[in-house]
Amino acid sequence: MNDTVIEVEGLTKRFGSFTAVDGIGFSVARGEIFGFLGANGAGKTTAMKMLCGISRPTAGRAVVAGFDVGRHSEQIKRHIGYMSQKFSLYGELKVWENIRLYAGIYGMKSDEIAAKTERVLASLGFENERNSLVGSLPLGWKQKLAFAVSIFHNPQIVFLDEPTSGVDPSARRRFWEQIYAAADSGITVFVTTHYMDEAEYCDRVSIMVDGRIEALDTPAGLKERFGAEDIYGVFHQLARKAQRGEG
Repeated sequence: MNDTVIEVEGLTKRFGSFTAVDGIGFSVARGEIFGFLGANGAGKTTAMKMLCGISRPTAGRAVVAGFDVGRHSEQIKRHIGYMSQKFSLYGELKVWENIRLYAGIYGMKSDEIAAKTERVLASLGFENERNSLVGSLPLGWKQKLAFAVSIFHNPQIVFLDEPTSGVDPSARRRFWEQIYAAADSGITVFVTTHYMDEAEYCDRVSIMVDGRIEALDTPAGLKERFGAEDIYGVFHQLARKAQRGEG
């Protein structure tokens, strides 16, 4: 994990007189599982949008997968995967149709898509669901499929925005097995979550408060620094210092 795939220096986003993200800086290594935490209104979603090439920074610099977010947003989008908390696949399409659609968007060739689809369906245990409408699948299955689709094109980095929101604990554990497998294959996982137990699964965790990163370390390091039994204790100590509300 020596290669740096995300490098952020002084990244800032202002909306008029409001500073949503205030000069944050950090780096993330290849194959790392990086937790990006913050209460509602802390600025983490705005920061993630800049890293994904969706929103241009007001100031500062960020390089993602070798591309500058301010100048090469389209190249970034082709080298990352993304999965949001709101289920992003098409419920009226079949499982295999969703895979083909998104793989095509990412520029993969038809014969490559067909061969890999079979391997992915087998790895998910979805061989008998290939012709099922995605809308008919249980939520945990949808999330498994959405993650598989987000990394189908083998991106350098996958951004996961609260991917297990609303999923039951056993399904969340299975989902994290997918995350570990992706990281083991060299894909960097950048994940936001409201579940503090999931933060414990990350290699490192950052915690944003009022647009700034107030802490960044391994879970063990954070707990030692703040004298907390778990990440929730660390998060609570920092989040209660927030001056601004949700937004």
